[in-house]
Amino acid sequence: MRGGSKPKTSRGFTLIELLVVIAIIAILIALLLPAVQQAREAARRSTCKNNMKQIGLALHNYHDTHRIFPPGDINAGGYECAWLGTQETRNHTAYLFILPFIEQSVLYNQIDFSKATGSSDGNGACTGPTTGIQTSVTSKPISVFECPSDSYSHGPYSYNSNTAYTTVNDYRTSYSVIYITYGANVSYGASTGTKTAFGRNGAARMRDVRDGTSNSMLMMETPMEKDSPIRGPFWATYVATGAVIAAPYRKINHPTSATNPIAYWGSPGSEHVGGCHALLGDGAVRFISENIDINLLRGIQTINGSEVIGEF
Repeated sequence: MRGGSKPKTSRGFTLIELLVVIAIIAILIALLLPAVQQAREAARRSTCKNNMKQIGLALHNYHDTHRIFPPGDINAGGYECAWLGTQETRNHTAYLFILPFIEQSVLYNQIDFSKATGSSDGNGACTGPTTGIQTSVTSKPISVFECPSDSYSHGPYSYNSNTAYTTVNDYRTSYSVIYITYGANVSYGASTGTKTAFGRNGAARMRDVRDGTSNSMLMMETPMEKDSPIRGPFWATYVATGAVIAAPYRKINHPTSATNPIAYWGSPGSEHVGGCHALLGDGAVRFISENIDINLLRGIQTINGSEVIGEF
């Protein structure tokens, strides 16, 4: 008679062992997640910087073609429009004029520049457009105008309760021209004294950048989210508080108030940690710390202030 043998048994995981494995996996995920997020942000930040470089090349190509930078805006409607006289508002922006240089010629060729691209007229302070307002052509996002790190919605936005901020299915941009002040009552060509590279109905030539192209900004990043959803900039149409306003009026990531950290209108800034990108006159893109000295920021935002520029 053959002796009996014990049946083989398979040993599984105990509940405690399973919990230990799950805990180890959770710890590993917790350790890896910040690294993954940092890698993603580094990629987004690199794309954002590259966008600004492309815009810089477009501005230089525009200058090579026209011997001047594109106007910051054309016949824009704001609260102070005495300088416009009887001219009708058009609300064209600098972004429209560089479209052919960022591979958007098809879109550019659809725009009728004899018509307005927005109906802002400063609550009747300006002469409103009578030749029609085109919005369907320009009511679309353009990726090169948007920083992928910015989590706020790029649009579309519509607002018509206040005619200094009227928008119809318009999209925001993360990159702004810089104006010397808000509500200037003169066109760029008629203004005197210290200037930025862009302004109303005009802009600088390279020869006007007397502080040196490597020490003068053309554009800066600006958060899409502002203290109010009616603020700009929008790439296809002007609104009264669209452009970045030079320091000392606005710092980088300038908060609306002590209790409201959202960026105040006219402020440069970004969702990158610690500062934002800036496009210089020589085409270089630099990351500028939000802790930069306010007078130094003013010096590099202007093109002819004759300031002594330190390291930035």
